[in-house]
Amino acid sequence: MVMPRESMRDVLERSRFAIRWGGALGLLCHPIYYVVWTYVLPQPYDNLSLRLSAALVCIPLIFQARWPKRFNHYLLIYWHCCLIYVLPFVCTFLAIRNSFSTMWMMTEVMMIFIMALCIDNPLLLMGCIGIGVFSGALAAVLSSPVPIVVTAADQSNLALLPVVVLCSMAFSHAISKGRIFVEKNRALQALAGSIAHEMRNPLSQLRYVLDRVEEALPATRGPERPLALVHDTHDRHDRNGNTAGLYRHLAQGQLSIERGLRIIAMTLDEVSAKPIRPDYLAYLSAASTTRKALEEYGFADEKERDKVRLVVREDFTFKVDETVYLFTLFNLIKNALYHIATHPAATLTLTIEQQSVMVRDTGPGIAPAMVSHLFEPFRTAETSGGTGLGLAYCQRAMRAFGGSISCRSEVGRFTEFTLQFPVVPKSEIVDHERQIFERATPVFKDRRILVVDDDAGQRARACRALSKVGACVSEAENGAVALTVLRESAPYDLVLMDINMPVLDGYTAAEEIRAAHDYPSWNVLIAAYTAEPGSVVRVLARRAGMDGIISKSCSVLELITTLQALLENGNRHHLSQKSDAFSGKSILVADDDTYSRLVAKAYLERCGASVVEAEHGQAVLAHLQADGVIDAIVMDMNMPGMGGLETTASIRARDDSYATVPIIALTSQSDLKAVQTCLAVGMNEVMIKPVQAGSLYACLARQFGRQRDSNAPAQTELSSTSAATPAGNLPIVTDSELLDEKHLEELGSLDLLDESFLKGIEQIRQLVARLATSVAAGDLESTHGVLHILLGVSGNLGARALHQFARQIYPRVVQGEWPVETDWLARIGILSERSTDALQTYFATAKAGREHRDYFSDQE
Repeated sequence: MVMPRESMRDVLERSRFAIRWGGALGLLCHPIYYVVWTYVLPQPYDNLSLRLSAALVCIPLIFQARWPKRFNHYLLIYWHCCLIYVLPFVCTFLAIRNSFSTMWMMTEVMMIFIMALCIDNPLLLMGCIGIGVFSGALAAVLSSPVPIVVTAADQSNLALLPVVVLCSMAFSHAISKGRIFVEKNRALQALAGSIAHEMRNPLSQLRYVLDRVEEALPATRGPERPLALVHDTHDRHDRNGNTAGLYRHLAQGQLSIERGLRIIAMTLDEVSAKPIRPDYLAYLSAASTTRKALEEYGFADEKERDKVRLVVREDFTFKVDETVYLFTLFNLIKNALYHIATHPAATLTLTIEQQSVMVRDTGPGIAPAMVSHLFEPFRTAETSGGTGLGLAYCQRAMRAFGGSISCRSEVGRFTEFTLQFPVVPKSEIVDHERQIFERATPVFKDRRILVVDDDAGQRARACRALSKVGACVSEAENGAVALTVLRESAPYDLVLMDINMPVLDGYTAAEEIRAAHDYPSWNVLIAAYTAEPGSVVRVLARRAGMDGIISKSCSVLELITTLQALLENGNRHHLSQKSDAFSGKSILVADDDTYSRLVAKAYLERCGASVVEAEHGQAVLAHLQADGVIDAIVMDMNMPGMGGLETTASIRARDDSYATVPIIALTSQSDLKAVQTCLAVGMNEVMIKPVQAGSLYACLARQFGRQRDSNAPAQTELSSTSAATPAGNLPIVTDSELLDEKHLEELGSLDLLDESFLKGIEQIRQLVARLATSVAAGDLESTHGVLHILLGVSGNLGARALHQFARQIYPRVVQGEWPVETDWLARIGILSERSTDALQTYFATAKAGREHRDYFSDQE
């Protein structure tokens, strides 16, 4: 039983659970069995003193956690000594004194296998059993008043015991091997997870640097526009050529970083076995989604891209999470390109047919012995330099989609991975399309949308799709016509802008729109509509002030859903724009990584905030003790010393104003459990690293809005005059408490009490109707999504009471539970009706006031 100190410590930590419960069972079972064998099912012999002594030696095992640390290295020895005495010694002693009866021989066999469960070292197991059996037999012989007689039948029974011991040793060895394999995998998973977490910081830093480079690049409008973006330039002295080259390199760098972050996300999802949520699955075209994967994949160069081709023999619709499917294809493409890199003539073909996507390369192939192990975690093809997590992730993804992944390979000829998807019934697809249009219609209804494209066929296609969901659609054949329309007509809600057009292209038109603040639609949402692949388009579109990019190869459903998301989340945050939205606010950024703090600080200072930095939780608490004022805290979860969770718990336990200070969590862990842990300790919102400027702005804006709301008197009671009021005891909110007057005044001063304000009021009504439908269907995920949007809209419009109540019930929904208030839906319905009426009245009053002032101004 002697082992190295470190090894003994490892064994002890692994055995603590077994020691505690083994002690409890030993304490209880021996007295119970004495009563049973003596009074219930009487046996020839039992011994109360022996039973009680066996029970008493187990008591220290139960209280192992309270052992003094200096005696911990004796605990493992004591555990094995207890096992020897409590099991083989006692059982053998009683078996012999009961003349080897059948029941006691069965007990002896059971004892041996219990020992095998407690000791996973075969040699140690044999030693403990041998010592216990020998000493128990010796004690039985010496204490017996009559000589022990072993009959022929007893000899037959005893002859089986060595076989049982050998079987138990094999069993113990199997348990040991399984434990070692599991612990090895856990260690590798922890290592992979740790590496992935650590790689996120440098990648986010590089992305920040590239964002700053993008801001510093020459303007793309006017004579300096890099016209030859898709062609290499040989004139290094040509300014436009140099600019085009810079944009290409910048785009390639940003795409590489995005791919790196995607791989990290995939690795973290796999090592944590994060489930693929079924509510994220969407009905997509296999051909267009696979084509999108090839467009977004970061090929090293055109030579590598030329090795890959897509063959569509029969398109089909599958139900997948698009991001997860793209990850799966990226992994298969990456592996194939890696293996065919040394084979110049090898090619990679993606084929779509009969509910399957096949990825086949004509490279070196995989040995048959490896093929059957490819999808096991941490198993790689022999020459691969990967972690071995990619194919395991692919298999888990396909199972989540209801499909499968398989591999065929012949050494020296080919390797083919087949993604097989289940058939989606046509009725299900039709029903899905109907639901998409039903959900989109309230969002698009009466929205003014301008479609700009020199291709009349493309304009007609987009116009038909948008008209189908109730939008008011206008057309323009080029950027110049679009500028005229936007200058001379009422404000538009969205512009669908082609990029390559005669007279005036889409980039220049977008820049002209953003630059002309006297246009009614200068801040309109602009979506680039292009057939051009490549990341350069994304960079230029963003620099031109566009809000999103849509491929012309997308389906009508994809067009509708993408534009719907853009309209529902229409707050734009351009990198090149500065504002004073957080002017006068002091925000504490806590992170042990210096550069991560720099990134967050730079984003916040662009909005006028004053930023205080801290490296750990103790520094955060020290800042709060100082004389300065902190309006919000943005805090990393993992910091040395005191981490984010402990720091938040300490802040929430204070009895001063900081007990309610808004705290935004920063974490690399995107699983639901991590988010719930942050919310449970008292954090207000959770942001997944790396920090995105728009998300950070939105989080803080929400929290400052809620903080302003909380300064108003607490919610009391809601009017119970409605016939739908259950139990007649809903809270009453007075008319003066319904709206945030100060916020509405700010909207008025910014000229935001316009048509978009009225559409926001209508959106609240539609959201509450959708909420009732989701609740009636028992769809918690849909309820979560609707509540999330309702929170934002009600807060932005100044519907204070509605916003406060929605915020009150939202945390439980986030945690996957229904609100405990049985009448919560009725409350939201009543608050929504009263709030929208009050907002409508406020708008009409403000409009009348403006017209009155304008009239007298004109008279003067």
